[in-house]
Amino acid sequence: MAVSGIENSNSIKEEFLKLFVAQLKNQNPLDPLKGHEFIAQLAQFTSLEQLINLNVSFSDILKFQQLIGGGELIGRNATYLGTDAGEESQGMIDGVKISDGTIAVVIQNKEIPISNLTGIF
Repeated sequence: MAVSGIENSNSIKEEFLKLFVAQLKNQNPLDPLKGHEFIAQLAQFTSLEQLINLNVSFSDILKFQQLIGGGELIGRNATYLGTDAGEESQGMIDGVKISDGTIAVVIQNKEIPISNLTGIF
């Protein structure tokens, strides 16, 4: 599972702030934002920020759970489809890595995506 949305969340937050500041700068001085409108927009920004922080926290928890689950595989033998030729191979799992949100096992110094595993024994 990729967590690319987290990187984009900062730009969303920055865009929201830019729009909000631009609205404040360009408002009609004879008809400024009403107090309740201003508070509503600040509440929306606060909600957005809290959702982004929650998303980051969930992402960290998911990553931790993936590592714990993968750690239980270390020392076990596995069969897998090779990434080069697609032939089925066998070896002992030496480690687990998460790279770009995807989990892989390390077998004989090769990173094998967990989706390529065909058996664990």
